[in-house]
Amino acid sequence: MAAPLEGIVVVDFTEYVAGPYCTMMLADMGAEVLKVEPFEGDHWRRQQPVAGRESRYYIGVNRGKKSIALRLETPEGRAIAHDLVRRADVVVTNYRPGLPEQLGLDYETLAGLRPGLIYAALSAFGPQGPYSGRPGFDLLVQAMSGIMDFERKVERGVPVGITSFAPADLSTGMFTAYAIAAALFMRERSGLGQKIDTSLFASAIAIQYRPTLAIESLDRENREALLGAVEAARDSGASYEDLFEFRTGLGLGRATAMYYRVFRTRDSLICVACLNNRQRRGLRDALGVDDPAVDGHVYELGAAITPEDHLALMASYEGAFLRKTTAEWLTALEAADVPCVPVVLSEEVFDHPQVAANGLIQTLRHPVVGTIRQPGAPVWMSNAEVGRHVPAPAFSAHARETLRSIGYGDDEIASLEARGIVQPPAVAPDGARS
Repeated sequence: MAAPLEGIVVVDFTEYVAGPYCTMMLADMGAEVLKVEPFEGDHWRRQQPVAGRESRYYIGVNRGKKSIALRLETPEGRAIAHDLVRRADVVVTNYRPGLPEQLGLDYETLAGLRPGLIYAALSAFGPQGPYSGRPGFDLLVQAMSGIMDFERKVERGVPVGITSFAPADLSTGMFTAYAIAAALFMRERSGLGQKIDTSLFASAIAIQYRPTLAIESLDRENREALLGAVEAARDSGASYEDLFEFRTGLGLGRATAMYYRVFRTRDSLICVACLNNRQRRGLRDALGVDDPAVDGHVYELGAAITPEDHLALMASYEGAFLRKTTAEWLTALEAADVPCVPVVLSEEVFDHPQVAANGLIQTLRHPVVGTIRQPGAPVWMSNAEVGRHVPAPAFSAHARETLRSIGYGDDEIASLEARGIVQPPAVAPDGARS
């Protein structure tokens, strides 16, 4: 079967996470992705490398691509980049505003070389506004978008961000891939290319569908009262932990925690997630505790329960779970149609039967580090092939192949390598020494 984006050529000028994740998604859908790296390589290659210029960070977000490293600050390097763009359908960049113009890789320049070009520019904070020119990474965006505060995880007196994954980076990559696919579809109908702008900050706001939704007739007065109280607390020198307790006291605690949390069992941990009262009643009855707030169709948060009573109810749930093992509770709660799973270690995921049944982890042979296991594309299509079973490329491994594909002869390639314009491959795509 053909892949959905077969025949689409993407030139990828991105580094770190968001841009590479976007272009990896396009590669999974069958696009040919040419990753143009800085002459010293994507910075993510240098984050705790395991062999040469290969790191887990880089390998994890660059599956299915080809690599060529160019010195883009030279006229010759820019000329090669322009030659690549002339045969491309899509260009993806994540430069700080202003740098694409300096490198001759801005939308206006490249669209003049390739009519119908789809050009996607990712940035930290977006193309306009007081933060537009600033560098930024996922943690900074978590701090400024409210994610970090809403999580309310505190260590050493300050909030900490989500670290198991990069929510702003990955969602931006996904949003950008989605926009590129839509732009390609629009081009099929109209023949027009276009520029796409996305940012980590915009994505972080967008994915918070609940915290960033305000019903003004209900929320405005409370929000303004809270902000006034918080400002006064800050002026008085309150610590973040004081502020945390203060906000919880204003009714911002996790009142539904009994039904959407992890519990300790006799031997390990179990997670339950009940988002309707039928499921909540199933959990309540299986545990043998009493909570009249879940009797009706709507969860009665205002059921005249004091904070002390809430803590006592929470303790009754915690005590009940300690009476049986996780396996015993899974059997009992599944019989009651209560959504629940065991808490699984990261190391256990690789060989979990649910992972194996759906082929979620693939085994690949990397040309430098050898056998690797990593996630594949998390979607399936009935009439298309999805997923590239090709590992992330070794540093500049496809430089000569790529240059030949756009008309450069072997003597020209040797000259470019000798003059430090193109980084020669140390390892060929098949793993042989170059």
